[in-house]
Amino acid sequence: MKREKTKSIGEAIAAYVQEGHLEDGLLQARLFAAWDAMVIGRVALRECTTRRSFRDGLLSCKLNSSVVRAHLQFQLEAIRTELNARLGEEIVKQIKLT
Repeated sequence: MKREKTKSIGEAIAAYVQEGHLEDGLLQARLFAAWDAMVIGRVALRECTTRRSFRDGLLSCKLNSSVVRAHLQFQLEAIRTELNARLGEEIVKQIKLT
């Protein structure tokens, strides 16, 4: 049997992701991983983040510390810019801390 129209592994994975409609889930996983990697150096935020969600460009993070929340309110634009830079595209339009 002769192979025809062979694909690279990257092309096969991209086709699988597209056919399975997995783009949004993978994007969200990349975003949350970038959030975790970025905030490790900031005020022990990783332990303070209790819940995260992302929809329509809005990243919502629930924090269990009002002190940390108040501290981050002044840095939201810088955090948003850094997250988008880590992801390589303008994904996060707004960050909401609760």
